[in-house]
Amino acid sequence: MITNSARLLVAGDVEEDKFLPEGPRTMSLFGRPAIIWVNIQTAADSPRGAVHAFFFGTGERRRWKLPARPGFVFPTDAPDTVLVGLEKAVGTLNLTNGLWTPFVKLPDDNPRTIINDGEIVPGGRAIVFGTKDVNFADPIAHLYLFTLPDHRLTVLAEGQTCSNGKVFADGGRTLFDIDTPRKVVTRYHLDVNARTLTDAGIAIDLRLHEAYPDGMCDAGDGTVVIAFFNGSRGGNGVAERYCLDTGERLEQWQTPGSPRVTCPLLCERDGGVKLILTTATEGMPGDQRADSLYAGHLFIADTSLRGVPPAEIVRL
Repeated sequence: MITNSARLLVAGDVEEDKFLPEGPRTMSLFGRPAIIWVNIQTAADSPRGAVHAFFFGTGERRRWKLPARPGFVFPTDAPDTVLVGLEKAVGTLNLTNGLWTPFVKLPDDNPRTIINDGEIVPGGRAIVFGTKDVNFADPIAHLYLFTLPDHRLTVLAEGQTCSNGKVFADGGRTLFDIDTPRKVVTRYHLDVNARTLTDAGIAIDLRLHEAYPDGMCDAGDGTVVIAFFNGSRGGNGVAERYCLDTGERLEQWQTPGSPRVTCPLLCERDGGVKLILTTATEGMPGDQRADSLYAGHLFIADTSLRGVPPAEIVRL
């Protein structure tokens, strides 16, 4: 197995920005290449979060504070506009003027569930996303399909607890999904037209892993990168690359001093494929923080990959 060490990319200078960064994406923002991500909430008792941006080249950062907790942010084909899952609604956020335009509200009034991770269906005309139990305790969350042309929302699956990383294959007909407490990557058959999802078994079994699988991204060669959230100790964290056909672990990256790795992003920079990782301080007690000096920062690492899949955008 190939092992690599990640290095610091974006320092969390403000404590609230370190709490729960997730879901990094590349996009052209204000005509410049950037990374965007969400900070789901700013503290354990906070009902609000933010969208963040980091500009390559200049290192400039931007923050858009939100009135609720965002679970995902996706680039769209509208200039400087992103699609956001915000608490229990999906809509667009114009990053030029801060205008929030809701499209649909979840048919779920349980105060313990909010939108979490999601992914764009290939072609950009639909997304699949999940919710989570904020107590990380019970299977009260759902998996949803949202189609852009008609703004229609459909429940694809029930009984999830913390819906996290998602990757599509076969042009969107296969969905690989992580419900974090189960510690497996499940393969599903997705029919967008029929709005149905069929369980096709376990693709990757992670039940013996020390940490919990969180976010996941496609490496484009039949493999995926999975971020692991380790809530049991301080120190280093890991993200790992696995084969979807065999479940074999192929490559590992360590995040020094940051054990709670939340989400991966692969992108081409400086003549090679780089891995960007978000990390968090969520729920970390004082003794673990002392061993985790870089918790809540963003990292970047080299990879052995030769290319990455084309980045999808939402077609509004």
